[in-house]
Amino acid sequence: MQLDKTAIEIAQRSGVEMVDLSFIVMRRYWRSIAIIAILGIVPFAIADFILLWPLTRYESLVMTSRDITDASFFHLRYLTIVTALILIQAPLALCGVTYFIGQAVFIERLSVRQVMSCIWARRGAMVLILGILRMSLVAFIPVVLMFGDPSFRPEVEITFYLFCLCGMVVLIRGFRPFSSEILLLERCPVFSSKKRPDQLAYSKRSRWLHSSLSMELFGMHIGVALVEFLTVYSMSMGLVFLIGVLTGIWRWGPWMDLFFFPLILWGVATWGTVIRFLTYMNARILTEGWEIELRLKAEAQRLEEFAK
Repeated sequence: MQLDKTAIEIAQRSGVEMVDLSFIVMRRYWRSIAIIAILGIVPFAIADFILLWPLTRYESLVMTSRDITDASFFHLRYLTIVTALILIQAPLALCGVTYFIGQAVFIERLSVRQVMSCIWARRGAMVLILGILRMSLVAFIPVVLMFGDPSFRPEVEITFYLFCLCGMVVLIRGFRPFSSEILLLERCPVFSSKKRPDQLAYSKRSRWLHSSLSMELFGMHIGVALVEFLTVYSMSMGLVFLIGVLTGIWRWGPWMDLFFFPLILWGVATWGTVIRFLTYMNARILTEGWEIELRLKAEAQRLEEFAK
C-alpha cells in the first residue's frame, strides 16, 4: 500500500463535489459495493419484513380500531415506520461498505471474504457502539412490540419510536457521523488500555474529530438527508409509473410496500454511506491536514525500505 498513491485524490471538496464524487465511486466499485451491501442488508431486511408484516394489513387494522376509520392512515404509518427503521439500521448493516471503500481509496481491492473477516473481528465494538449506543439493534424493540399488537398506540410509536429513537439518531448522527470509520478504518478500541497508551479510545477520537466541525457536519447531514428524501420519492413515483405502464395498475400496491419501497430505501442508504465516507475524508483534511500526513508516512515507508 502506497499512502501517497490513492484511487480518490485526497483533497478538500465542497458538499456538491462530494455528492458528485460519490456517483463516480459507486460506478467504479458498484459490483463489490452491491455484494457487500446485500450481505449486510439481508438479515435486517428479513427481520423487518417479518416484524412489519402485521402493520401492512390496513383493512383489518381499520376494523379493529375504535378511532381511526381511514386505511390511508395505517398505510402512511407503515411507510413512516419502515423509513425510520432503515434509517436507524443502515450504519450497522452497511459498515462493510465503509470498510471496503476505505481500503479501495489506497488501491487495496479487498475480497468480500476479507471485508467480512474484518467486520467479524470488530463485531463486539460494532454491536456496542452502532447496535446499542447508536440504536441499530435497539430499534427492533418497539417493532417487536408492534408485531405483538399492531394496533396504533401513540405512546409507543410517537413518544418512544419517532421522538426518542429517530430524534436521537438524527442529532447524534448529524453532529458525530463517523463512528463506523473510527471503529473500522482507524481501529480505535472502545475503551482505553494501559497496554496501548498510544492508541486513542473511541470516545476521545470521536470528540477530537467532530468537535471543531460539528455545525458543518450537521448542515451537511441535513442537506444530504433532503437529497436522499427527494431521491427516494422520485424513484418510488417513477417505479409506480413503470408498474402502471406494464400492468395497467396505476396505484401504490402491496408490492411497493413490501419489496420495492424498502429496496429503494436500502439503495439510497448505501449511496449515503459512500457520501459519509467522502465527508469523513474531507473532515480529516480540514482538521488534521490528512493529505500532508499521508505524504510524510509514504516517505517514511520508502526510507525504511531503503534502509533495509
